[in-house]
Amino acid sequence: MGPSKPLKHSPPPHRPHGAGGVIDLALAKHATARHAAAAAGAARAPTLTVARWQRLLLLATAALLLASGAAWLAVHYLLGAGAGELPHPAEPWLMRLHGAGAFAALFAGGAMAGAHVQAGWRVSARLGRQRGSGIALVSLLSLTVLSAYLLYYFAPEAWRGLMGWIHAGLGAALAGTGLWHARRRLLSWRKP
Repeated sequence: MGPSKPLKHSPPPHRPHGAGGVIDLALAKHATARHAAAAAGAARAPTLTVARWQRLLLLATAALLLASGAAWLAVHYLLGAGAGELPHPAEPWLMRLHGAGAFAALFAGGAMAGAHVQAGWRVSARLGRQRGSGIALVSLLSLTVLSAYLLYYFAPEAWRGLMGWIHAGLGAALAGTGLWHARRRLLSWRKP
């Protein structure tokens, strides 16, 4: 056997939008849809979409958190300890359900941060759309998670009521901002 020849390596392909992976796939999907809409004469370019499983997980966890949080507030302040009575038997179960939904929401938020948030940041830099509502959404999510952590682990008894209402307000604002951020998709569902 003779001496071995060095392997020839071709340079990596040029990737103008990043290092590849999920983000570049999302950008490519958006660019393809935008060009197809422009070719078809559409008035507006389509928005950056989210994978179906991510959207369903996000919607399911948001619904679970809103329902369990609102139910806990109603039971606590109308029937239970917040109304001057003994804690209602449903209160701890509603809180457990809300906590389970919070873990699922953290997973959903992480999945969104790994793909949609980064791709949306790049797309909105070029198109100037939805960056503000996306920043508000991520900020509100962070504040809601922080308030939940403080409420669960560090709230003195005298502050629990106020911190609980702050957390509930942040959760409601988060839901409203999420609807605002997804408005283009929601409006496109209503059109024939």
